[in-house]
Amino acid sequence: MNLGTQPSTLTRLTAAGLVCSALAIWIQWLSGDPAYRGIPPGPILFVLFAGIIVAAARWWWSPMLGTLISALTTVGWFVRLPDEALRLIHPTTIGRFAPGIFIGTLFLILSLLVTDVAGLAATIQNYRRTTDRTGGAKIILILLGMIFVLLGVMMLFRGTAVDQYHNLLHLTWGGAALALGLFGTKSAGKTFSAVSGVFYFALGLMGVLFGDPAMNRAWHPGPLHLTTPDHLFHMILGTVLLAAGFVPGRHTLRSDTKTTA
Repeated sequence: MNLGTQPSTLTRLTAAGLVCSALAIWIQWLSGDPAYRGIPPGPILFVLFAGIIVAAARWWWSPMLGTLISALTTVGWFVRLPDEALRLIHPTTIGRFAPGIFIGTLFLILSLLVTDVAGLAATIQNYRRTTDRTGGAKIILILLGMIFVLLGVMMLFRGTAVDQYHNLLHLTWGGAALALGLFGTKSAGKTFSAVSGVFYFALGLMGVLFGDPAMNRAWHPGPLHLTTPDHLFHMILGTVLLAAGFVPGRHTLRSDTKTTA
């Protein structure tokens, strides 16, 4: 799982996309965008994650960090699509510094999309370069399982209104993924990843297709209440799991033969 200290071209592109996203938000803020009432913390996080990705280039999964934060921001951008589209279609209606806001908005969405694609491609490329002795799918299950269990437990004790059934779904899946990643076989990890990927991607796609467009694509499969952010998140999660389940790892072979005189 160690790829050396030099980041690949796609990994550098992922980090560059995060930095460009940070610059785009700063352009919007400096142009007087009313969406930013104070110093926006997003650019600081983007630059921090870009530095982590480059510094942790030896680990195959490091570009995934860029994909996750960029994908979440992209989802938020599309959720606010009516307001964001107004910045692009009618920049003169926004205010005095409309040109800067227009440029920053366009620069931001382009940078985010580049980061999404480059981060996912870099993760898959790096994964294929690893030895895969313990199973890359198992590592992904461990990472995602820990995140889902931690967030699920936090949601249970928040005391605020949350979709308990939706949270229970992620908590149950996270527990199963974590257990299988820690104690399951490599083939079982890949199978579980593939099946989970199909499930989550199909769940997200059906939500986009069948959700009520007048109510943020709200969809109610059984007791679940899902909206546009949930649909997009499930599709992204499904894509990651499908890649873990179906993309083969490339074994690194070492030659231990000695030449004899």
